[in-house]
Amino acid sequence: MAGTTLPKGSPVALVLASGSRDPHFVPDPDRFDRDREHNEHLGFGGGIHSCFSAPLARPEAHIALTQLAHRLRNPRLVAGPPPCRASPGLRGPRHLLVEIDGVSPA
Repeated sequence: MAGTTLPKGSPVALVLASGSRDPHFVPDPDRFDRDREHNEHLGFGGGIHSCFSAPLARPEAHIALTQLAHRLRNPRLVAGPPPCRASPGLRGPRHLLVEIDGVSPA
């Protein structure tokens, strides 16, 4: 693997947190980019284990989050950067404190 021989029977761990983190494949992997091309994460599984509802969940989430973002007035981080999880198996912030000036009506 990548020029290293793994002896037979060696334990190998799949770390989901490392997905889409290869700088040779993903430019600037530490930067959040919602429009990043080739964002092939494992959130909905893959192959025969692919989530049956993923084709519906993706547009639902896109619509819901877009509408929420348009309704929040002046959203801003309370403090940044947010604290990250210490888990090697799951990336992301532990929490994301946001202040807003209000919510516009639908």
